[in-house]
Amino acid sequence: MNKKALETLLGKIRFDENYIEATFQFHLLMELASGYNRNAIFPERNIKHHDLTKLTKKEIDIVIVPDKKHSDTIAIELKMPMNGQVPEQMFSFIKDIKFLEELKESNKFSKCYLITVTDNQNFWVGEEKNGIYPYFRNGKIITGTFTKPTGNKDKEYKLNKKYKAEWQDLKDGFRYFIIEV
Repeated sequence: MNKKALETLLGKIRFDENYIEATFQFHLLMELASGYNRNAIFPERNIKHHDLTKLTKKEIDIVIVPDKKHSDTIAIELKMPMNGQVPEQMFSFIKDIKFLEELKESNKFSKCYLITVTDNQNFWVGEEKNGIYPYFRNGKIITGTFTKPTGNKDKEYKLNKKYKAEWQDLKDGFRYFIIEV
């Protein structure tokens, strides 16, 4: 599994405005099952299954374990923000990237991906030059420390590597980006 293969799978899914993240996950799981043994795909997998504790999150949206040696285990986090809350959802993207960094650093996952799909153009269009927006709208490199953009601003995540959100067109006004950690 690589980024190009994930893009191909996304192209096979028909998105519409009634989708929620669970529907997206279900359809992606069905597409993944066409290329992997169904017993190798695990939705909502607790990190304890990988002897991990005290990470940013407790569950991985999709885990693929293609061989018995676990030598090529893949983690996929999904985001499908459809109800606004743009800066909060962008911060949630950062949280998922941090979580994927932790999974990758555990040496239990060979590949880790964040897949984000939405039809809300406020995620990729806008004039804001400050805060979290430029990282997802203007191609600014995603790295460093990010503080929760609204409310108490009581959470922050430090990313160790550099990433870039490059929005790509899907069908019917939807766009996506995939970040490999």
